[in-house]
Amino acid sequence: MKKWITQRLWYYLNCLVPIYGTGNDTGNYTEVWLDNGEKIVDKRRVKTVVRSLASYLGVSWQQQYTAWIQEGHSHPAPLVLGPDMVLIPLRLRRPRSRDEGGTGYVVGSKVIRCEPFLEGPYRSRLVLQGNQILPCLLSLDTLELRLLAGQKALNQRLETYRELAAAGTLYEHKSHLLVEPNGSATPVRILEREGNLIVLRQENRKSLLY
Repeated sequence: MKKWITQRLWYYLNCLVPIYGTGNDTGNYTEVWLDNGEKIVDKRRVKTVVRSLASYLGVSWQQQYTAWIQEGHSHPAPLVLGPDMVLIPLRLRRPRSRDEGGTGYVVGSKVIRCEPFLEGPYRSRLVLQGNQILPCLLSLDTLELRLLAGQKALNQRLETYRELAAAGTLYEHKSHLLVEPNGSATPVRILEREGNLIVLRQENRKSLLY
């Protein structure tokens, strides 16, 4: 089931859970949990689903070198997919073999709370929107640290973009029209903003101060 991404159901996404097929089906799949309680089986591995979702949203799934990721982390980094959406990696199953993966992802904003939970291999669980319960292999302390890291990544990403906007970097490649008193219009680009001072560049590369 790949259409859930193009149908924009990711807006309702709670988490991506690695699962195996049942019966004679030994496939390595992803269960997509939506906040209305619906669960969709995507017959692709979690890693592939994450790459596909990131690509659809126009961002990279490789974010280990972004400005908001701390160096030296030994676990997968949170994936910031938008201004309000971060996917937090968690250990959700014990894989049959190492290359099959046991990591799933939860949407940080969809976590209501986390609590201790001892059943089988699980050590904690998350309560998600729609009252969905997601068991986790991590200890409660580690789980809370992962959730905090996801929120920090989201906050740092927002701060980085604010700095870019304040410097005018986000406007450099956006064309504007400067209208003269006589009614003529000149194509310009904004290079820098500082208070009431705006530095503009004409298409012929000459700079203007206003």
